[in-house]
Amino acid sequence: MRAMPDFALKRFFNQPAAATARANLSPSFAEPLGTATLLALESGAAERFAALPLGYTTAFGAVTLREAIAARYERIGPDEVIVACGGDDILPSLFMATLQPGDHVVVHSPVYQPLARLGAWCGAAVSLWAAEEEAGWAPSLAGLRPLLRPNTRLIVTNFPHSPTGFVPDRAYLEGLIVLADGAGATLVGDEIYRGLPLDAAGEAPSLADLSARAVVLNSVSKTYGLPGLRVGWLATRDAAILGAVRDFRLYQNSYIGAPMEFLATLAVRHADHILAGNLTLARENLAALRAFLGRNADRFSWVPPRGGVVAFPRWLGDEPTSALGDRLLRDHGLLLAPSAYFAGGERHVRIGFGTASATAGLALLEEALRA
Repeated sequence: MRAMPDFALKRFFNQPAAATARANLSPSFAEPLGTATLLALESGAAERFAALPLGYTTAFGAVTLREAIAARYERIGPDEVIVACGGDDILPSLFMATLQPGDHVVVHSPVYQPLARLGAWCGAAVSLWAAEEEAGWAPSLAGLRPLLRPNTRLIVTNFPHSPTGFVPDRAYLEGLIVLADGAGATLVGDEIYRGLPLDAAGEAPSLADLSARAVVLNSVSKTYGLPGLRVGWLATRDAAILGAVRDFRLYQNSYIGAPMEFLATLAVRHADHILAGNLTLARENLAALRAFLGRNADRFSWVPPRGGVVAFPRWLGDEPTSALGDRLLRDHGLLLAPSAYFAGGERHVRIGFGTASATAGLALLEEALRA
């Protein structure tokens, strides 16, 4: 039996002490919405939801949901979308359907652990393509070239990036596509933080719109503030990958629950409204985070994020950030995720600023640091 790699980040947030923590300083999502809020988005939605039959749903997602998702892209149709029970559900399906022992995968780093660990679990060799803090957390395209091999099967990116908040422009993505196509590799884009641009530059188009061979992943968990719905998706114009993932998921969980599907359809149909509210709160909280870091410039430095709801400031203290996180939880009841959980060394922390409690959490952190 093959042991699964340790998912240290999720273990950190689910340890017993986390359940009674005073504040989570590292949430990775926007302020969660309530069911009533979603149902109020459309006239008659509450009545339709109450009458919803709880039979089997359509494999790979209802047409209405896939149509709503496809409408968020420029060149993706409903038949080019596969819906799953969250991003953590569709990601293993993609890797297991496309990788075999002897393949090679390049992964953008710092990294959400499954993006790197699942490839290795499938028997592929994994190379980390490190972002550069001095370059605004942009991973260098020149640095990618020497990592590519004849057997490179996937190049896995995350834009807007978690935990740094880096957002590339269109020219950067087009250069990345050229490199991937030249290597014969499939470009995988984790785009779970699309929709919350924090500066005037905005966002480039999705990789799925720029490349017919790219595969993108997204969900309603992060920017929509709906992690409890557990609805995510894969989108691509690559028919071979669509077929392979569908075939794999027939042996896995090819359905999502009817209530989840109904509510997710409402959310995606009204994405512009939801994201606008979440962006307003994120920008307000980002201003508070900027002020906090300014007051504590002897303890932190940072590259401000350009998208999403998380930042990755550098800790200037003597102790490693894993020890800092342990100490803050033990002595002050504060959850602060260290950079080691993102293959990011021991000098950074992830701070979330998407929720209504973010500013109160910063006040508690400042109090703890000055204790």
